[in-house]
Amino acid sequence: MKNILILTHSEDPHADSVCKYLSERGINTFRVETERLSENYKLTFNSNSLTYSISNGGEEIQIDDSWNIWNRRVMNPDVRKGLPRNITDIIFDESEKAWDGLLMSHKGKVVNRPQNHLYANNKIDQMKFVSRFDSSVLIPDTLVTNDPKKVREFYDKHKGNICFKLHKGAVVESSEGRKTVYTNKVTREQMANANLISSHPCFFQEYVEKDFEVRVVVTDSGHEAIAIHSQNSEISKIDYRKYDFENVPYEPIESSLDVKNVCSEMLKYYGLHFGVFDFIKSKEGKDIFLELNPNGQWLWLEEQSGHDLTSIVANNLLD
Repeated sequence: MKNILILTHSEDPHADSVCKYLSERGINTFRVETERLSENYKLTFNSNSLTYSISNGGEEIQIDDSWNIWNRRVMNPDVRKGLPRNITDIIFDESEKAWDGLLMSHKGKVVNRPQNHLYANNKIDQMKFVSRFDSSVLIPDTLVTNDPKKVREFYDKHKGNICFKLHKGAVVESSEGRKTVYTNKVTREQMANANLISSHPCFFQEYVEKDFEVRVVVTDSGHEAIAIHSQNSEISKIDYRKYDFENVPYEPIESSLDVKNVCSEMLKYYGLHFGVFDFIKSKEGKDIFLELNPNGQWLWLEEQSGHDLTSIVANNLLD
């Protein structure tokens, strides 16, 4: 039976749930809360043995091929207040390189290796991959540009029915505090200021009218799809991340064979053992691919749908 090393942080309910599941089944786990590296752990690589070891003050493990690793969330270590920014940056960079050395060179299973996560985490490349399939899975008409003229043409082409999103989720500071940037439909008033996009390429897509949305948790051994009925609420209609749990039902569904094939082949293509996929089921019943998140969140899907996902994620670490 494999040992499981979990690299995460102190406030990670996903890791809590998986650790509980593994512990109840007698699986040996070693959890590292990576932001507390300097305070609670010692990480060592030795070129004589070509192995890593980690100790937490009470236990030390040698990370050989009897260990599988869950690269859940590696965080920057906590640093002393008042350190100069350049020193802090060095600490963060050196810590990241040390963890990357372990995750990239480890001979056992790693879910997922950082180089594969980086390779996979690009919406444009993902869409190009899906477009190779002769299947019923479609991609939305998409434009990435900093050319205002092309955006106006795209807006007119879709009769104003387009949306703006980010390549990568972000939180911005405002006078009203920290705010998450969601997917939003582009208004005619915003198009009047289209010149503002000249500063950097922006991501636009045709807005697909939804029947519901689907989030698919995919591992080496299976697919677990949860339908998110986001259209039941005006709050979550455009972006389900504007959660309205009281009015939006979640339920497990069976994905089409084409969706399963696209997901499995994409995991293989990027060298991943785990990924979370987002799709739209259109009003016409079409499966529309949106994105793959190589380290996506899933626990809230379990909580809202009552469908066990923890065991799927945990057992994938044991293979």
